[in-house]
Amino acid sequence: MATVTIRPNGVESSAGFDVSGATLVSRINDNDTGTIATQTSTTCEAVFTLENSSDYSGATINSIRLSITGRTAGKASSCQATCIIKNASGTDLQSTTHTFGNTTSTQAGADVTSGLDSSIVDGLQITIDPDSAGMRLAEVFLTVNYTAAAAATTPFIGFNSGKYKIVAGKIKI
Repeated sequence: MATVTIRPNGVESSAGFDVSGATLVSRINDNDTGTIATQTSTTCEAVFTLENSSDYSGATINSIRLSITGRTAGKASSCQATCIIKNASGTDLQSTTHTFGNTTSTQAGADVTSGLDSSIVDGLQITIDPDSAGMRLAEVFLTVNYTAAAAATTPFIGFNSGKYKIVAGKIKI
């Protein structure tokens, strides 16, 4: 089995963070916990689209796992963030609430294992909804665990009956 990490490449909507749009995406998809989006309102939410990867194209998707990295903002000793994975039609595949303290940490949800294929993974959306305590969101990423499609093992080319013209090269029979 192989894994690939995919990260947000766009934002459908956001409210309550100190940045928005492409700047919000660049802060939470760069694999750098030093770049953050800080919650500035008691009501806060962002909906992200994810990049696609040719690595799992045609493969059997075994599981996906959403992880987020963050910590509290301000004076609160902890904060919570509800993280939702939705498919392209808007159906929730998973909803998990994570608790963060005063130090930066990465929290991961349980593996989602049913109803997955590469087209489902390519259409996923991630919703991050922090509570009113305040959060500094550093990273959002999805780990895709897959089994690659079996490669053809025969080096031979089959021909149907008929006439074939060889214009260059050698043929060994």
